Amino acid sequence: MGEEVMCMEIVGYYIYGNKGYVAFQDGKENQDAFKITDGFHDKPLYGEDTGKCQGYCKARKEDIDLDKIISRMRGTRPWHPLLDLLRKECIT
Repeated sequence: MGEEVMCMEIVGYYIYGNKGYVAFQDGKENQDAFKITDGFHDKPLYGEDTGKCQGYCKARKEDIDLDKIISRMRGTRPWHPLLDLLRKECIT
């Protein structure tokens, strides 16, 4: 039996208060569903029109401190499949 390949994709960036978040899909969810992370916690969101998105403002990649998110994730969840993708985003 082969391993399941996770297809991670960054779908956007958000700011809530003064904290930056990365929105991503892990390939298992439907197209309207995605998760956001601040490096410590992943939170599922289902479409931008839901009440859960209230207060989250779309942002540009340049407005988010990706190094801070990577540092948090590397320290608490170094196994997270999004970590390598975030590192590549930081370079580009």
